[in-house]
Amino acid sequence: MYKVLPLALALSFGALSPAIAAPPFYSSVTSNDIDYIRTSDPSALICLRLLGRDRREMPHKSRSRLFADDVFVFEARYTDGRRLEFWADPRFRSETKALDTVHPVARSVGRLPTPMRTKLDHVVVNTGNHTANSEDQGRFFVVYDRNVKKRLGTHDLDETVFHESVHATLDIPHAKSRRWRQAQQSDKGFATGYAAENPGQEDLAETALIAYTLMTHPARLPPSVKRYMEQTIPDRLAALRHILPRNKAPAGPAQRLCK
Repeated sequence: MYKVLPLALALSFGALSPAIAAPPFYSSVTSNDIDYIRTSDPSALICLRLLGRDRREMPHKSRSRLFADDVFVFEARYTDGRRLEFWADPRFRSETKALDTVHPVARSVGRLPTPMRTKLDHVVVNTGNHTANSEDQGRFFVVYDRNVKKRLGTHDLDETVFHESVHATLDIPHAKSRRWRQAQQSDKGFATGYAAENPGQEDLAETALIAYTLMTHPARLPPSVKRYMEQTIPDRLAALRHILPRNKAPAGPAQRLCK
């Protein structure tokens, strides 16, 4: 069951008039049990191979040093011809342990629409228990192994990868565009509480995941959530029909390692 956002929390977003609807839940990914993207959905991942170990920029939420040596550099191959590097923390110590985290993340990337995957520059895979984050200028996102394991257990890893990939590939130029801001002003609310709290940073990514599901697998959304989206944020839904790519590459065998 998804969790309805308490009215008191909705009102705390500031100057909420009766015309503004309270979002159905706080965040698109973690405060509900909607399975927007399923692990049974096809992935375009073919396989992974270790290119070697090298010095890479490895931003980490609890470390001040930006660069690391002996980083595991994996190349993921996808059925659309895309080859994407995954940079894994040297603290994994072995290729096998690094792959335990890299492989499921690479499979989730394989479920993204092809144009989003094509715009990704690389993915950073760190050790630790922090939540994922992204970099729009560098077009990459960062995940942490213990959080990846947790998100796999709650069936939220694909949604996390989608959310962060929106930041990395679509925030520029859309999140602060005139069209998006005008749609925000015209609509009657926000898709989630997190979007309402952070309209300049999180509204696009929070709305995009739900909108993408509405466009591709509407039956996966509760009827009340579909009605809320269509009645409360129609202008942003219309914008996302143009912003969000929907074409996907054919499924791959998703081998752990290239032969």
